[in-house]
Amino acid sequence: MRVLFMGYGELGANMLGGLVRRHDVVTALTHVAEFGGLGEPDVEQLAGKLGIPLVYSSTAAEPELWRKVEELAPDVIVSTNWRTRAPIELLRIPRLGAINVHDALLPEYGGFGSVNWSIRDGRSEIGLTVHFMDAELDTGPVVARALVPIGPHDTAGMVLQKLMSEYVPVTLRALDLVAAGHTGEPQPATGGTFYHKIGLEDTRIDWRDSTTEVYNLVRGQSDPFINAWTTHNGARLFIKVARPPERGYCGTPGRIVRAAEDGVAVACGRRGDPDARGLILLQVKTEDGPPVRAVDYFRKVRGYLE
Repeated sequence: MRVLFMGYGELGANMLGGLVRRHDVVTALTHVAEFGGLGEPDVEQLAGKLGIPLVYSSTAAEPELWRKVEELAPDVIVSTNWRTRAPIELLRIPRLGAINVHDALLPEYGGFGSVNWSIRDGRSEIGLTVHFMDAELDTGPVVARALVPIGPHDTAGMVLQKLMSEYVPVTLRALDLVAAGHTGEPQPATGGTFYHKIGLEDTRIDWRDSTTEVYNLVRGQSDPFINAWTTHNGARLFIKVARPPERGYCGTPGRIVRAAEDGVAVACGRRGDPDARGLILLQVKTEDGPPVRAVDYFRKVRGYLE
């Protein structure tokens, strides 16, 4: 089929590389490198190597762009890691519609940061949903799904890599269904969840939370995302790697208890809660410094994290 591709960053480039093996990608639409979020100019570089025409846009809302797409006459639009709401005027152009690959099992975890929120919520499963695009975000009929497990110690980076291997297969399967006339399974009109974008303030640790909650926040905000953070001596400190302790380190939430288990133990949770066992910090980073071992950063094991 003739495909207009919309995508950005590593996820977008991964998809573009898979699409060209089976379909005629007539143009690739991408954001400029400075657009933000997860992404480098990977789509731009790959499109150049493959000789695919490239168009830059922030919103895909330019009437001039719509006219160009009409001239290209794509059969379908495929969107992967497109960072803004695509206008309905564009989505109506292809004869078979437009599909998007969302990194969650819709209708749950619509919106943004699905990998992060799923881990932070303690979920044991995530997946990809290929759905038709409509005027709203992540609400169109579902064409295909792929399921991916989340291990109890998986980080966001690890889950992202698991999902990466599923993007192309599930999308190619969905395109076969679309070509055969499949119109998708409508999502329920009620229920489901929609999550907002994650900003810096959304990743701050509350040491009154339980060990599981703080640990899930740290692993859910692992590289390449905004890391979980706290403050130490009035300065922001990012927690890059941590783990639950083998024994409990308890007391006032945020209290630096002692060097232990190859790291530094910090109390968390409310006393009396069986899940208030503290957390072992293994690697930390100041705002302007490199990642370092927690035992090297905390030369004096005392004080509080806030």
